Amino acid sequence: MAEEVILRFDEVSFEYEHNKPILDEASFSVRKSAKITLMGQNGAGKSSLFALIMGELKPNSGRVSVTNGATIATARQVMAREDFNLSVTEYFAKPFEMVPANLASRISKVMIAVNLNVPANRRVGELSGGQQARLLLAFALIQNPDILLLDEPTNNLDQPGIDHLIEFLVMYDKTVIVI
Repeated sequence: MAEEVILRFDEVSFEYEHNKPILDEASFSVRKSAKITLMGQNGAGKSSLFALIMGELKPNSGRVSVTNGATIATARQVMAREDFNLSVTEYFAKPFEMVPANLASRISKVMIAVNLNVPANRRVGELSGGQQARLLLAFALIQNPDILLLDEPTNNLDQPGIDHLIEFLVMYDKTVIVI
């Protein structure tokens, strides 16, 4: 039996400026548990595609569908400046309307998954670039999304960090799209 489609673009067109299309009637589907990499030059529209998936941008025409209300989380390229003064625990509490009682346990699990060991009371802005890159991934993972969007996740990672990330993504059982 074929895997269920979790994300579909049906004849999606999108442009920021008139007559300068980013997407022109693009159609594709992504199956549940797929691992996909988007490659292209700077300015080719990869981040715009993520914004369309997240619903942050709306297509000029066509339709973006996420099946059965599947959840989506993104690991951005860089830490937002407004998060620098948050502790690691406060940072991980951000995506939740109601902070789960097991937040500390969940933090521990995602920190192990991204191979990061920093104190929970450490300020995000005190972490190195590589530690912040791992924290961004852990932030997406703690949300337990059905679709994980990673925007250049190897930035600021050393070779062991890259190797660990690749191994993790191969074993990850949900849908992953990586720029």
